Formats: sequence, structure tokens, C-alpha cells
Amino acid sequence: MAVAFSEEEKRFINDKLKEAARECLSRYGVKKTTVDQLVQMAGIAKGSFYKFYDSKEILFFTVLEDYQKSLLEGLADSLKSEEDLNADKFSELIYELYQKVRHSFIINIVKDNEMEYLMRKLPKELILKHHLFDMHFASEIFLYVKIKEGVSLEVVTASLRAIFMSMLHIEEVGAKNFDDALKLLIRGLAVQVLEGELEND
Repeated sequence: MAVAFSEEEKRFINDKLKEAARECLSRYGVKKTTVDQLVQMAGIAKGSFYKFYDSKEILFFTVLEDYQKSLLEGLADSLKSEEDLNADKFSELIYELYQKVRHSFIINIVKDNEMEYLMRKLPKELILKHHLFDMHFASEIFLYVKIKEGVSLEVVTASLRAIFMSMLHIEEVGAKNFDDALKLLIRGLAVQVLEGELEND
């Protein structure tokens, strides 16, 4: 006979599964983690797992999306509280955001080329929903950032993404100077796109 969970039990089990997923992503990555490991760590039966998620990949994706959402909400709150946002302050906030990602479980997944593998395993409608989610948060963040006329929001977000990808090549860039180079790249972008900033200041 199937066990029916109360809403409180569902929330508790879901939280435990997400906690297990974060730990497994940090320690083993996507491919090496099994559903058996996840349910053992969460303390539930394997059959119960599929009442919550159709696959381990969907669970991992949900955890990644939750983390991304928390980072972007934090950035939006910081931008909202700035009365006079300039290139230096914007650069500082973006640099802090990148450092959080750099020292999180996410960077290992990207470094090990598992993000592409994960995306291939996901339903197309879930990926489409995520892209809409990305654009929603980008639009919300840039409500608090005045972009120069003629500068495309899509180009700005693509530029930020490109700078983020440089963290996958720290050794090639040079670990000794990487942080300073990262700050320079972010500030260079900020000066070029923020309203009121002169590119030769």
C-alpha cells in the first residue's frame, strides 16, 4: 500500500533530498551520484524518491536553480539599497557574487563539464522555463541599474556570463593575478554600460 505523506512531511523530505543533492554534487558530481545514495542520505525509501522527482537530474537542476535564485535575490536587494550606484560599487557587488559562485558546489560541476551533460538529461520544457526564469531575474536586477542608452540588456548579461566563464581558466590566466584581473574586467564592463560613467575615467 502506498504511503501518503502529509504536506509537512513532503516539505521535510524535499528539504532532505535537496540537502543530500547539494552534498553529492559537491563531493561526487552529477554522473557519479546515484539515486540510491540520495535516498540513503535523505533517509527515505527509493520508491518514495520518484514521488518527488522523475530523475536525479531534475533534483540536481532544482537545487542549482534554487542556489542561483538566492544569489540573484541577494544581488537585487543589494542594488535596491544603493541610492547612488556607480561603477565601483556595481563592480564590488558583482565581484562578491562571482566569488560566492567560485567557492560553491556549482563551480565543480562546470569545471568537470557536467553542466552540458545535465542539460541533455532534462526535459526541454524545463530548460525553456529556466531561460524565462533567467530573463525575469536579469530584468529585475537591471531595474536598479541605469544602463546607457543604446546598450542591450542581453549583451550586458552575456558579457557578465563571459566574465564568469573566465573562472574556469584560472590556471591559464594565472592564479597569482586572477582576482585583480577579474576585478578589472568587471569594472571595465561597468564603466562602459552604466549611465553616468565615462569610459575614460
